[in-house]
Amino acid sequence: MWLVQHVDGAVLAVGPDGWPIEADPDTPDLDTVPGWRPVAEGVRHIGDTVDEPAVGIVAEMLCGRLITMPRRRRREQAALFDCSACWHVWLGVY
Repeated sequence: MWLVQHVDGAVLAVGPDGWPIEADPDTPDLDTVPGWRPVAEGVRHIGDTVDEPAVGIVAEMLCGRLITMPRRRRREQAALFDCSACWHVWLGVY
């Protein structure tokens, strides 16, 4: 998957088949979003970086939530929900 930006500024996610991925603003699907998607308290967010930040860094999610990177690697938390606020910012729906 890759991103394509049109002249008007709109960004489209293009799937491996070369066709745009249709995104429903009311149904968050963060699996289509490339990059770092941390889970905090069961909610999966979209990080403001492509890769996971270094230890001790405070990272801001697209929704505005701040997550401090732990000193030790923790077990991966299960994602119960996708953050709808991050999803709307990603799609450009404020």
